[in-house]
Amino acid sequence: MLKIDNLRTLRGYQVNGDDTNDHTFYIFPNAPTLARMVTGGLALRFVEYGQLREDGGKKFGGFVAFDAELSVPSEDEKNIIGDLQKEVDDRYRNRNLQPPKVQIAPINWTDGTVELLLTEGGALIEKIRGAGKPSLYGRNIASFMMELSELGTAIFKETLSTGIASGVQVVYKLNYFGRLPEMTARAEWHAREFYSFFQDINTEDNFWSEDSYTEVVSSTRYKNDVTKTTFNFIQNPNLKPDDQAKLEADIRAAINKQLEAAVQRNLLKEIQEVDPNTKELREGQDIEDIRRTVSKTQMADVVVEWSESKAIIVNKNPQGMLPTVTSIKDASNKPQKWEDYYSKISVDEFLKTLQVNIQVNADFANLPIHSVEVKINYPHGANAKVQEFVFSKPDDVAKFECFVHQGIRKFKYSYTVNYKNSQARFQSPEVETDDTRLVISVDDLGILSLDVAPGDINFGQVDRAMITVLYDNAGIPIEKKFNMTKNSTSFTVREVLGRPRSGATKYQITYQMADGREIKTPEREQRAKELYVDDPFTAMKTVGFRAVGDLEADIASIALSVDYLDQLNSYRQSTQLNLSKSQPFFDWTFPVIDEDSGTLTYSGAINFKNGTTTDIPETVAKRSIVQVGNKVADFLEVAVVPDLINWSLVKLVNVSLSYEDVPNGVNERMDVRFKSGEPEKRWKVALKDASKTSYAWTSTFFLQDGSRKVVGPNNEVNLSIFPELPS
Repeated sequence: MLKIDNLRTLRGYQVNGDDTNDHTFYIFPNAPTLARMVTGGLALRFVEYGQLREDGGKKFGGFVAFDAELSVPSEDEKNIIGDLQKEVDDRYRNRNLQPPKVQIAPINWTDGTVELLLTEGGALIEKIRGAGKPSLYGRNIASFMMELSELGTAIFKETLSTGIASGVQVVYKLNYFGRLPEMTARAEWHAREFYSFFQDINTEDNFWSEDSYTEVVSSTRYKNDVTKTTFNFIQNPNLKPDDQAKLEADIRAAINKQLEAAVQRNLLKEIQEVDPNTKELREGQDIEDIRRTVSKTQMADVVVEWSESKAIIVNKNPQGMLPTVTSIKDASNKPQKWEDYYSKISVDEFLKTLQVNIQVNADFANLPIHSVEVKINYPHGANAKVQEFVFSKPDDVAKFECFVHQGIRKFKYSYTVNYKNSQARFQSPEVETDDTRLVISVDDLGILSLDVAPGDINFGQVDRAMITVLYDNAGIPIEKKFNMTKNSTSFTVREVLGRPRSGATKYQITYQMADGREIKTPEREQRAKELYVDDPFTAMKTVGFRAVGDLEADIASIALSVDYLDQLNSYRQSTQLNLSKSQPFFDWTFPVIDEDSGTLTYSGAINFKNGTTTDIPETVAKRSIVQVGNKVADFLEVAVVPDLINWSLVKLVNVSLSYEDVPNGVNERMDVRFKSGEPEKRWKVALKDASKTSYAWTSTFFLQDGSRKVVGPNNEVNLSIFPELPS
């Protein structure tokens, strides 16, 4: 494929190299010119009316029909090939290798249009008829016919017949496939964990007194984690700045995710601390003085690398002014004669003439087509005419002319396709039309033509892609299988159908990933003549996890195990995460095959600071933001104020508080105690229902005389309570 950054300018032409073959090149034509017929003459006809033709209030003075082409002249191409051969020779001889012969490949034009820098209804041109689309093969021929105003006829006649530039400007708007320079990313993680254990034990056995011993323990753990990432991005000219930024962000997220997963897979298990228990040494082996030194070191390095050479569609708009007839030389190197392309006829004669331009839009060199025979039949009146034309190149253009009978401008056509190395022929039915621009496309020729090539595929991640192509609208189904690898990337399908291509091509791809996984895509359809194989991952999905609840006083941590499963494509991703006060949120970004497919589930446990644990059952995530923990609607915070307690009568006060929300499973209790001189104390409860704020409290007074009094329980909604000994 054409490589966008492999660029040079030779003899005024842009020349690009190939992305896989260092002696294959692509030459871009510079500007359009008038096309030549097979006879060597120009594809041009200028007709001036003997008198003005009036129609709908408009006046017409004549018409011009011509073919434009966009190609590299053979002499220029020959000179450029010579320059390229010198470049290849020098490169290979510097490596002591035999230089190969330079190859010129056709540019892979995907689509395009051709326009004139003139507007219909202006002062010069009254009507424009054009092919609208170039052939995209060979010389990229496009045909035009324009009926001119009285002024336009005079100006075009003058500019086309004299001087150098005609004033007729043609713009080709073409798209082609090219490959961007390689984008790369590299992430490294270096982890070193050192653990040392030191223990001194002295044991003394005393005859008259109890034995005694002393232990000195020192335990140290050192960690040094280093992460390095390097990204080399290439600007995609087809993307807006925001889209380019999103692409780069997705690649960064994917690389960091791969690095994290690789660390989890490759990092050695955390070193276990040494058991300091020496009972067996002291009692079982009667060792009195013990000194142990333990040192362990473990290291694990992880590197993740990624590269991608993206194939994109690039726009190019070659344009220019057509030359005049007399500035172009004929086969004898003499100027062309204007009289050979000019005629003056009466309006009646013009109205009685039917002119049809015929072209076969097919790449004869790369298709199993030998030739196409086109038959034009005008069956009306005494001047009925039948004429046959043979086409064997995409640049062949034929003209059919006859006199019109009683204003009938409809004619019939049919064609016969002769295939290479085959006695089989395809005969089309006869079709009636009045379209004077007759183009028979490759889909009408009974050929299945499909080019398979790598698109946005990263062979660092994909070991091979097994492609199955199926076309079942040909009577007998056609099935082809290809095995795409880094060293074998391009394939072609050229099958004779014996009938016009009418349906879509179906294809299915099975990816064998570098890590051993197999990803199978569903069967898809397309009508394009090029099949570009991309990575199985079509998008990046991000799911955010948010811890909810009281992370200050209630929840210690939330451990989660998360799984993404796309059953249709047999694709799975998983991760583990831990949310806490220091990390209350986590965004998980991972590649997916189908953005609209797959199910994400999670399960885990909530670990509370009081030592209890609540399991989180397996749950299907409904949204891209998942909240886990104890969801808090509000907080109830009650102040217990001891200012009304008579401490001359009371030694101690115990206040029991309780809150219950049975439907939401909330049952909170707490006792607060006061001695003389202590300040107020607070009780805080996380509410799951903000409307339920009622709680109960009971005061127990322990008196100086040894008795006690209980006050309550009391139901309360106020945020402050004042325990008081009743009289």
